Amino acid sequence: MQPAVAAETRTTLLAYLDALALAEPVQAKLWQLAEITLTQVQVLRALPQTLVKLGQANGLSPTSVTRVVDRLERRGLVTRRRESEDRRLVQVYIQPAGERLMGEIRVMRGTDIHHAVEAMTSEERRQLTLSLRRLVELARAASTRDGGRE
Repeated sequence: MQPAVAAETRTTLLAYLDALALAEPVQAKLWQLAEITLTQVQVLRALPQTLVKLGQANGLSPTSVTRVVDRLERRGLVTRRRESEDRRLVQVYIQPAGERLMGEIRVMRGTDIHHAVEAMTSEERRQLTLSLRRLVELARAASTRDGGRE
């Protein structure tokens, strides 16, 4: 790797870590309000979906997505059903309790990060959204290529 690219990559990763630290109060608030994690919220937002696709969409290994869905199912927030045509496919559906919970969770509103995003110009928000989505896409592709993560 060229020195300029390595330095740029390092600077970008440090900026990412700074941004990631902003999520800690959001995670704490989520747990305090609903005893739910950001990963569980991501899964709920993606439903209905198969277990395999849920894992792929959230960058989770099959074992990890199964554990997340197990926890959500124990709380009555989701249900699993095997598809009749292909019994290997397990479809996950959000339950009314899960829909209520998602409707009640407004953890981002009023946070420092919410105010910061509001203060951005429309173009800055658009560019940030595109860049973050690209980062997630590339990271998930790398995770899939490397055999997933636990």
